[in-house]
Amino acid sequence: MFRLITNCSIYLLLIISWVNCENDENVTYPQDDFKCSLPDVKSLDANLDITRFRSDFSKISEVKFPGLIGPLNERLICKIKCIDGNWVGPLCSNTSDGRFQPILRECLYRNDHPLLAISFKNSSINKDTHFPHGSVLLSRCKHFGLYKLKGDNMLHCENGEWTPKLPECVPTTVVTNFTGDAPPTIQYTLVSGSAVVEHSGELYVFPDSTVRLDCVSPRALGDPDWSWTQALGQHHSAWSSEEGEKDTHYRLTLSKMSVRHSDQYTCTSPGGHTNTVLIKVVNVVCPPIVVSSPRIRQFTQGTKLGNSAHFSCQPGFHLNGSAILTCMGNGRWSSLPPTCEETFCPLLKTLGAHLSVVEYNSSFGGRAMFQCSWGYRLVGAPGLECEMDGKWSGEVPHCIPIYCPDPLVPSNGRLLTEPSVKHGKYPVGDLMIYSCDEGYEIVGESSIVCTENGFWSHPPPFCLPPSEIRKTDTIYIENTTLIHIDE
Repeated sequence: MFRLITNCSIYLLLIISWVNCENDENVTYPQDDFKCSLPDVKSLDANLDITRFRSDFSKISEVKFPGLIGPLNERLICKIKCIDGNWVGPLCSNTSDGRFQPILRECLYRNDHPLLAISFKNSSINKDTHFPHGSVLLSRCKHFGLYKLKGDNMLHCENGEWTPKLPECVPTTVVTNFTGDAPPTIQYTLVSGSAVVEHSGELYVFPDSTVRLDCVSPRALGDPDWSWTQALGQHHSAWSSEEGEKDTHYRLTLSKMSVRHSDQYTCTSPGGHTNTVLIKVVNVVCPPIVVSSPRIRQFTQGTKLGNSAHFSCQPGFHLNGSAILTCMGNGRWSSLPPTCEETFCPLLKTLGAHLSVVEYNSSFGGRAMFQCSWGYRLVGAPGLECEMDGKWSGEVPHCIPIYCPDPLVPSNGRLLTEPSVKHGKYPVGDLMIYSCDEGYEIVGESSIVCTENGFWSHPPPFCLPPSEIRKTDTIYIENTTLIHIDE
């Protein structure tokens, strides 16, 4: 699909068809027997008359347009031609008067390699992405020294195919727990100064820093061997004297590093397996980070290579972007400074049919208060609070119907009414009416109602013969009827 990024209108003249764009670049074409329909385009112009646009294209033989190509939306001038009823192209150029060349097939990078760190033009790639022909990706193993890269770390997109194949990350001794024929693990420790692992997998070190490289291999198998390519380099290596490392860490110390320490350092285990790190000593300083927002908090170690800047937001706001920026070997920070956006909790969408919100504030610290319809009871928290991470403090409550227990039927009495619901339960509002058998009279309330607290409004009455009803005192205590009869 092509994306038209300028506001263009198409006009037809008697003999010449031409395209007029807002940038005043007019392109004319001689009229022939053109038979191509509207190509598959996506316009960013909301006012474009698609109906006229479609009909006018039947008289167009060539279309030149700006295009956005690749994941970084590189701007090129492209064109398509109508040949034998089919659109052919696009052909693209960096300039309108340059040489137009075909755009070869793009390559798809699938982000299903958990051990690989992939980057494109100093930007990390963390999702499935299409890249245009000619793109170059850098790859390295994510965990420095724990895995050995097997293969080329540069991938080229060649007409829809990556060449060479993606490299592999081979586990080393620490990962395999010293089993099998694994290459030795290399661990680095920054004693002083600063350093950073680049997208290429190289370790960039700021001058005058001191770095320790540990080759992790069982001491019982013998001494590993540290080697480097520059004959002038003289470095000391020995087993570590620290507790817990004496039998596994064969250490190479690089003190007060300078440009002469830029080299390739290889550890060879007694079994002949190798692992290598590339170190470059560079004097790089990144520009100061200027953040104007009063809502963002910043702590910066410095601006030298390997220094980091940490960001956070004041309560009620959250970071949009990376919380940690690192000064990289190209003299730039690893990403743009983040911004602070106000924190809101998501809209409550799972309200039940009988649940309503009586108070609602979705910003940080705000509350959502709930209540149920008449005849229903709330199950869960009556209110939720919007927390700092933009999530509600709990699950949305729900409502269940309130039922009263089955009413008691007195001896020599009966109920004249039935439950209002089919399943035999007694919801709030149900009215039960009592009656006594012939020869008996009701003592107490002849009707009771199911209330919202799940109890009947009155206790059930008694059915007594008139001869026993002389003088009664009826007392109601917690839904119980007490009757005193004078004989």
